Amino acid sequence: MNKTVILIHGMWSQAAVWNPWIPALQNAGYNTLALNLPGHEPGASPTAMKGLGLADYVAHVLQAAQGHSDVVLVGHSMGGLIAQQAAVQLQPKALVLVSSAVPAPIFPLRLNTLLGTLRSFSRPELYWSTLALTQWEANYLLYNKVPEHERTAQYNSLIRESGRAAYQLAFGGLNLAGSNRVDWAAITCPVLYLAGKHDRIVPASAARALAKRLGNIPGSRFELRVFEEHAHMMMVEESSRKRVDEILSWLSSR
Repeated sequence: MNKTVILIHGMWSQAAVWNPWIPALQNAGYNTLALNLPGHEPGASPTAMKGLGLADYVAHVLQAAQGHSDVVLVGHSMGGLIAQQAAVQLQPKALVLVSSAVPAPIFPLRLNTLLGTLRSFSRPELYWSTLALTQWEANYLLYNKVPEHERTAQYNSLIRESGRAAYQLAFGGLNLAGSNRVDWAAITCPVLYLAGKHDRIVPASAARALAKRLGNIPGSRFELRVFEEHAHMMMVEESSRKRVDEILSWLSSR
């Protein structure tokens, strides 16, 4: 098969977040390359990603993809938007978005999102600093569909994130620099977006807004699936195995 699945993690995460899905992908014959984005490497300084933005992360993905043919990009949360931007240049065989951040001009924030993000975004120095979630914020935004007895261990795996990247992601068309935009007309591969109905950080309504917008692009091969049982962290929620099997089934049909 020789296809390589490049896995791109989201905010506050590292490559290990994909560990529950990697065996299934490999058993199906795919090579897997789970990336640690710049500043997110194990053992890096807690503020190593300070000042880094989406363009830095996209450049890392493009560099990692060199030498690999028949690439499939899979991105979670922030990694989903990074995958979208990388796909414009990389032209992968397929693009899979998991609870993915959405590009401008879609405005992603909703009232229930603000409950978990207001503390961070009220810090005027955040753009040039980093941010970490409190355990309550993490449980509210990320782990609301993870079994309660597993939440502390999941929280302890989180790291800090670049405030600059957070700002670039969060404000849709208000990001006047356009660093969160995607030239979707240039993406020609099939795209599958998996969304959780109970996602509080990238609400399913934002995913539906993206699907509606892409429906107006001639030749778009975008498919959105929204799941009642899921929130943001599909890889570690119940029914996680069903989702990776669904991705594999979709890939084989393409």
